Amino acid sequence: SPLAREGFPHDFWRCVGGDGSVPAHISCLDLLRGLLAVEALAVSTSQLPDLRWLRFQQHCSSDAAAAQSAAASPDTAVEGWRARIEYTGTLENGTVFATTDGQEPLEFVIGEEGSWVEEAVLGLAVGESRDLFLGADRPIYGTWQQDKVREVPVKTLPKGAETKAGDLLRDADVEYALKVVAVDGENASIDYNHPLVGSACTMSVRLVGLDELAEAERVVIERVSPGDGKSFPKRGDTLSMHYTGSLASNGVVFDDSRGKGEPLNFRIGIGQVIQGWDKGVMKMSIGERAILKIPASLGYGSRGAGRDIPPNADLIFDVELMAIS
Repeated sequence: SPLAREGFPHDFWRCVGGDGSVPAHISCLDLLRGLLAVEALAVSTSQLPDLRWLRFQQHCSSDAAAAQSAAASPDTAVEGWRARIEYTGTLENGTVFATTDGQEPLEFVIGEEGSWVEEAVLGLAVGESRDLFLGADRPIYGTWQQDKVREVPVKTLPKGAETKAGDLLRDADVEYALKVVAVDGENASIDYNHPLVGSACTMSVRLVGLDELAEAERVVIERVSPGDGKSFPKRGDTLSMHYTGSLASNGVVFDDSRGKGEPLNFRIGIGQVIQGWDKGVMKMSIGERAILKIPASLGYGSRGAGRDIPPNADLIFDVELMAIS
């Protein structure tokens, strides 16, 4: 199985003093340069933002012709390269809600993150900057959703705490504080919407580093049949997938959901499956079938998995994305 570990429990909570909010990555589709709108993905059951239209402003030291010329340069940010950025997120009232000032730059692989950071850096050379405006019509943390207010057993909340409406709590699966909406007997209603839900902002980004990936860090995707080309997973989405896993060295099958007659359900992008799946499946659209060639470093590494997957084994998965929720 591609599962990295058991699903996250919901009994790991702790009180926090503030809202604890940090930026979450946002999934969207291909970006056109200049002032435009792009079609993006819907909000999942996680904290991830929802965008359908965004306005894009570019502030570069080079003019458009120079930028186009730079696009072919290895010094320009392209998919498959590791980027390092500094950023500051500012709300429309001028409040800074997220920044790397005084911290290490954010590092990610372009094309694997499925977020606004990719649109911000594509085509930039090291040292160049952009401002990305994420409008109030489709704000960075999405719009408030009733189905993200969930009931949980009171016994799973912090022990010894007199939990009441308005309290802020922490869930191990979520990067920001959650608000207690109500407590009724044995259950409590918890709002999983982001504290900044509905807020427009400007993300000011500067590309400070760019490196090509080593072969051991790459997931190769060979598409067998296309999906709808529109509905791609976002971090935190629950996916339903069929798969057949085999060893790259000899083709021996070690797991097969199709043979079991039941697809695998899991949340993508949060470590519930091996890294190769988190990276590769994010690039698949619903209905798509593909072959994922995953190096050992993004699979089970030097530890292997049980008797069927030896240490340092490269893996091949025949996967099909059945549903996204």
